[in-house]
Amino acid sequence: MDSTKAIASNMTEQTLSVNPKNPYGSNPKKENAPKPPNPKGKATPPSRDTQNDPDSMFKGGFLADVYNENPMRSDGIGRVVTRFPPEPNGFLHLGHTKAIMINFGFARFYGGDCYLHFDDTNPTGEEENDNFDRLYELAEELINKNGAYVCHCTKEEVVAQRGGGKGKARYACPRRDRPNSESLTEFRAMRDGKYAPREAVPRMKQNLEDNNPQMWDLTAYRVLDEKHKHHRTGNKWRIYPTYGFTHCLCDSFEGVTG
Repeated sequence: MDSTKAIASNMTEQTLSVNPKNPYGSNPKKENAPKPPNPKGKATPPSRDTQNDPDSMFKGGFLADVYNENPMRSDGIGRVVTRFPPEPNGFLHLGHTKAIMINFGFARFYGGDCYLHFDDTNPTGEEENDNFDRLYELAEELINKNGAYVCHCTKEEVVAQRGGGKGKARYACPRRDRPNSESLTEFRAMRDGKYAPREAVPRMKQNLEDNNPQMWDLTAYRVLDEKHKHHRTGNKWRIYPTYGFTHCLCDSFEGVTG
């Protein structure tokens, strides 16, 4: 048994054992009825199907739907490519086990690839990134296309713009509509070390009216202290891309599909 099947078997024994006649748990009509105790030392055996076939999770349910609904699959360009992206700042835990099982298993089951991808855009915790130049070029392009602007608001002002954390009305940064050329000049000033941390940040123009907080003009780059040198790039960069800006782009660079 390979490592993926071993992990899957172990996880499915513990998490996927359900009554096929009632997958949502106890019968509401018998909720208050006393349950007979299990014999001492004996646990309820896991489902034989999932125990013997860890790939069963990919044959039905939402994981199968994800594959079957791929609009590019019929065009011959929908090959499965997944990634497992741990941030290298601590030990693996049970959450990682689930991600390993699903991402590596899903790709293997559908004849694709899974990339082991270390998150490394934060020089305070990670060691390498080969995409900084390309990411920076795309940030400039986004500003030129009126998709981002440089903001000088304090943390408290940004919180207020997003409703103050209390569901109040949201409103835009006063510099959201500044000329693209002005934002580009400010962004390059950040790059060249003319701003201290938190004095200026480029924010993506999203949708402040959306109910999803991830759409409220998130930060794309930030300035970090000089002491935070990147292991691979040293002092070349004073600005670093954020997680929200980076991952969709790196997935695109690497052809990740899910």
